[in-house]
Amino acid sequence: MTKNKYLFNSLWLLLLSISPLSFAADECNLPAKANLETTKRYIQCLDTVIVKAKQVQNTWIMKRQYELSKIEEETGNTQVSLLFNRSITDHETYTDSSCQLRYMLQSPNATQAAINYKLCEITLINQFTNVLKAAL
Repeated sequence: MTKNKYLFNSLWLLLLSISPLSFAADECNLPAKANLETTKRYIQCLDTVIVKAKQVQNTWIMKRQYELSKIEEETGNTQVSLLFNRSITDHETYTDSSCQLRYMLQSPNATQAAINYKLCEITLINQFTNVLKAAL
């Protein structure tokens, strides 16, 4: 058990220490008068930021699930994980709906709509990750 806990904590610390470095290298910038190719690269950069943000978020979700499983073992309260998992599902639904609204508001301009959707998704993923980082 101690060996597994040590391995889990080591892996978790490694993932968290690497993730801020990867975000620093991926600054996405869109010039004011961007052509089609520049806009395409910008959207691809946003996709990369989304993938990395989700990786960090998933790391925090796994950490919190591990902590909650320990609490369940100690207290016998089995509803804690169910509530946590429901909050994750609800947040994913909220993110999709909220960002779809922003997409629809820009709908005639598909490129700007896609950019707004991705920026919304990045913002909400990062906000939820910050919530997960807060102590239980």
